[in-house]
Amino acid sequence: MAPRTRNTRGVPTVSELRQFARYHLVRQVYDHPARDEEMGVVPLGYDPDAFEAEIRARADRFEVTELTRVEYAGRSRPIFAVRSKNHSTASKRLLVLSGVHGNEQAGILCVPEILDRYHAAGEEFADVALHVITPVNPVGAAEISRFNANGFDINRDFVRFETDEGRVVRREIVKLHPDFVVSLHEGPQDATFMFANECVSLELAERLLAALEAGGTVLAERDYFGARLTPKGLSPSKPVTRLLVRLWAATLGMRATNAYCETLGIPELTLESSWRETDEATRIRPHVDLCLALLRELA
Repeated sequence: MAPRTRNTRGVPTVSELRQFARYHLVRQVYDHPARDEEMGVVPLGYDPDAFEAEIRARADRFEVTELTRVEYAGRSRPIFAVRSKNHSTASKRLLVLSGVHGNEQAGILCVPEILDRYHAAGEEFADVALHVITPVNPVGAAEISRFNANGFDINRDFVRFETDEGRVVRREIVKLHPDFVVSLHEGPQDATFMFANECVSLELAERLLAALEAGGTVLAERDYFGARLTPKGLSPSKPVTRLLVRLWAATLGMRATNAYCETLGIPELTLESSWRETDEATRIRPHVDLCLALLRELA
């Protein structure tokens, strides 16, 4: 996500302008995985070692491999690929990107439940393979930081691919060429919404929003920039947005996974739950429900 702290005057403050520059105009913001304390992110108690153990514990039901390891402060942390065992026979493939921004913890902590519910569904998803990359930013996740070990925002690196993590995601997308990608994020808005790239139809997006509401998720009426969402919960691809994204890529060399997948003709939804919510189950629910709803759509 690309946060902005809103004020009531309608005129950006100096702090807001600095935040905007950090998140939109600079690929390498720091030289380390800095925390952004002023954004009001509520941590959910993510423990990297416990999460790694949870992923490895599912190796009897899924293929669990390390795509790479990332070094920081004397520790080496894995980026996992978790694949359903039907990945070579299924006709459809869903790719889930989890933990691109390490401080958005619901998008990481939801993964065990997504895996368990996929496995429990049995034959319902026999023809849909599930692939999860988690956490895409293992150092940021361990340090409660949006940024990677070198201070890069990975979700701005899908033009130049300067980060190891960005290159790993690109390699997996190109190799898998999924039918759909979901990227799990969080933001400072008061409720949940999702960005859709041009390859996602409005009809599908509306069905998925209905599934989220049916599960108890509250859909946002505005995004984190304050723009009204129509329908609730959806920021669709629009011509003016696509033009700005192309200019962003051409002039600053910055692009997110959502736009990168669009260049490949792959539909992607970027889910944004609210990181201000203190209840872990409420934060995790939309991530799980969206992935399951998409699996059913693909099935």
